[in-house]
Amino acid sequence: METDALTLLLTDRQPLVLSQQVLDRCGTGSPLVTREMVERTIELRRASRMVARAAPPTVATEVALGSGIAPPFVLLTEGFSPPVPNRDPLEAYGALFASRYQMLSRLLRGRPGLSNLRPIRELRSNEADASIIAMIRDVREVSAKRIVLLTVEDPSGSIDLLVPNDAFVGRGTFLPDEVVGFTLRIAREAGKMHRVTSVERPEVPPGHATHRSDRPSRTLFLSDLHIGSRSFLSEPWARLVDFLHGRGPHAEIAETLEHVVIAGDLVDGIGVYPNQERDLAISDVVEQYAELGRRLRELPERLSIIVVPGNHDAVAPAEPQPALSAAMAGQLPTNVRSLGNPSTFALHGVVLSAYHGRGFDELIPAIPGASYGRPTDVMKRMLQMRHVAPIYGGRTPLAPLSRDGLVIEPLPDVFVTGHSHTYGIDHYRGVLLLNVSTWQGETEYQKMRNITPVPPGRRSSIWRPSRPRPSTLPAESASWEDPKDEPVPIDLPDARGP
Repeated sequence: METDALTLLLTDRQPLVLSQQVLDRCGTGSPLVTREMVERTIELRRASRMVARAAPPTVATEVALGSGIAPPFVLLTEGFSPPVPNRDPLEAYGALFASRYQMLSRLLRGRPGLSNLRPIRELRSNEADASIIAMIRDVREVSAKRIVLLTVEDPSGSIDLLVPNDAFVGRGTFLPDEVVGFTLRIAREAGKMHRVTSVERPEVPPGHATHRSDRPSRTLFLSDLHIGSRSFLSEPWARLVDFLHGRGPHAEIAETLEHVVIAGDLVDGIGVYPNQERDLAISDVVEQYAELGRRLRELPERLSIIVVPGNHDAVAPAEPQPALSAAMAGQLPTNVRSLGNPSTFALHGVVLSAYHGRGFDELIPAIPGASYGRPTDVMKRMLQMRHVAPIYGGRTPLAPLSRDGLVIEPLPDVFVTGHSHTYGIDHYRGVLLLNVSTWQGETEYQKMRNITPVPPGRRSSIWRPSRPRPSTLPAESASWEDPKDEPVPIDLPDARGP
């Protein structure tokens, strides 16, 4: 490799990804990697990201909601779509980013804050102000000058922007690969950068109208069962089973539950982290799903159970993830519906999005003040970006699909996640946010990483999304109901006493 080529690789924001792309292009035809090869690959990457046309959604996203009697279940969007066979990876990722740009720019167009909207290549120095919609390619903070420098791009080209560290920037850190609307003060002199004067994210628009069920309906939300782990919490699970069968207090509430939504990590899997075998009670993944089926059969057969996978499940790890294979799903009860991660669906006309939450691993280190202990704060940021995992080349692998299935569209009434092994409940512009923790106690690996899970407590809560945020939610099993009454705390039977 030429020295100049190596320098160019090492200064790229994603050196390992770029190295692989260069090697894929070179094949075995050249024993030497030159600077020209690297430059050509960078140009092709930029061009393909913004010019490739996105494939249309393969799942219908429009459904009659709130009119007449809504069906019990309607699938609106499933994040995963089959990849194009034998497609060049560079071209495939180009289509993915083009899809993201098209979907999110469509949400931003027409916003009052983005007047005089132009493509980047049509910005003119004789104008005072203009707006663009662009994907952020690079973020550079200059602490000494209290400014942020951005490199952004749209299908017409790229440009560098100067962001003063004024109050409006406090709306959130800029992240690579998110799509943002910028209003600019146009630079009059050659060589000067345009100055950002305001920022508009795709966001949940003000006045977002939520859907209401056509009749009272209750749903139980769970996540991170980790069946097969030595730390699976079998006693709290047994108490949940008793509650759902009406054995104990609040039987009248249990009888009205119709659905259960489980947001991923159904089993503990194998080989997910170093030395995981030490933490496993069941070391065969097929047997783990057989045990999952046995546990779910303990629940009342009348319940409709909807599951999405997580990073511990036996599906492709890159997001969006497909639904469980027929071999694994076939071991589950017939009342279980297996969907991809993420998925958006309607229950009795109310729109829910279920996402496991691996995007937390990417966003928490990137957002100042974010933590696994406050998952709903990160979920708010996801809604602001209308994307659950925008950053490419980091901790969350992205699948090279023609359609970006990680864009949050349509907007849900209820947004549920797991993964953090903590819990949270909040509202954001009319959307109910739920993170529903785990059924796994602390493992040795978690101790090593200083992760303290918050497993099931003694109380659960039934919550209505139009109510204010409660101060605490004292259990990981959040149950939500639509009728117009107050939240009802539930004391589940506890082995330590009533």
